[in-house]
Amino acid sequence: MTEQKAQIGVFLTLTPPTKPMLDWARGAGTFQVDGFDPIPRLQIITVQEAMEKGPRAVNTPLRHGNPYKRAARETDTRAQGALDL
Repeated sequence: MTEQKAQIGVFLTLTPPTKPMLDWARGAGTFQVDGFDPIPRLQIITVQEAMEKGPRAVNTPLRHGNPYKRAARETDTRAQGALDL
């Protein structure tokens, strides 16, 4: 991840990860994108998990909490305040 300047990394293994491997991965921290839930920077996935879950085996920020941005409310100071009838 450091050499490639990658934001997240996936380690694919044939056997379940050991406790030191999981501790090392947790030590990499999390990756945060505005509007997305934080995800682990380093994810350890077994081949079996990858085969069973397919693309869902890797946790990536694919969903956005609110896809629509709200426009700022404008106030028109030149607007007519009262009708002069």
